[in-house]
Amino acid sequence: MKSKIQILLFIFTTLLFLSCEEKENLNINKCNECVVISKDLYNKTTTNNYTINNVTLVGDLLTVKIGASGCNGESWKATLIDANQLLESYPIQRNVKILFENDEDCLAVFEKEFTFYIKELKENQSEAVLNLEGWDSQINYK
Repeated sequence: MKSKIQILLFIFTTLLFLSCEEKENLNINKCNECVVISKDLYNKTTTNNYTINNVTLVGDLLTVKIGASGCNGESWKATLIDANQLLESYPIQRNVKILFENDEDCLAVFEKEFTFYIKELKENQSEAVLNLEGWDSQINYK
């Protein structure tokens, strides 16, 4: 009985290790925010409560630096919202915006980076162009 428990423990540990290793290979563990594909939520989302100060794309990770007033930015939340609409072009284009939640009532200005895992936005294409509302240039996602 003891050896069966040891074998099961070994298998469980091995599977756990492999699943963590897979996430590290995809860099998903660096992603700290969600992507939502919803036309209704996209249409309801306003973008006047923050400014986008920088955008970087590395692999499948889109990092957006947001500036807004607040106390320290620790409670801020951001969700990347896709309009669920592919624009007819090559490469495909998608309209996205950030739903930014800030309940802080301080007047100081802070910046915070939010990272999104955006692979699903390519729609199995080799590349896509993202039109991020509030950012002055298109994001070429290859």
